[in-house]
Amino acid sequence: MARKFENGEIAAIADNIPTYERTQYGLLPGTEVEIVGTAYNGYAVITPKGLKHGVYTKYLVKCVPTSSIDKFTKLIEQATEKIARTKAFIAETKAKIDFMKEVGTETFDENEFKAFHTLTIIEQGNMSKIEKAKAIAALISKK
Repeated sequence: MARKFENGEIAAIADNIPTYERTQYGLLPGTEVEIVGTAYNGYAVITPKGLKHGVYTKYLVKCVPTSSIDKFTKLIEQATEKIARTKAFIAETKAKIDFMKEVGTETFDENEFKAFHTLTIIEQGNMSKIEKAKAIAALISKK
């Protein structure tokens, strides 16, 4: 029997969502979506990431209504994460500018920056070898 959902209701993606839906549309289990319409019995139109998408209701579970405090707490957590990402972006951009000033160039070269930054990490005496290795690995893995 199909689950009943009302327009405007919040649902979560169930664990039984097919792999195709996960990879093609990013519908990961636990992701909350809003029901914005029903096409026919057993099928719902949802808005993951602001885009409309149809999915069978057997792949949705009803969410327990959350309090305003929970909603505000979640908004604060999201804003805090965004601030942290912005601070990291600013720090990285400043490091790139400092690198360019130190080597006296107007053109940024990512490979030279990574090599220079790696040497800077190696020269730091207050870090253990494993801390240096982790810092270098994090630097190299950035795109």
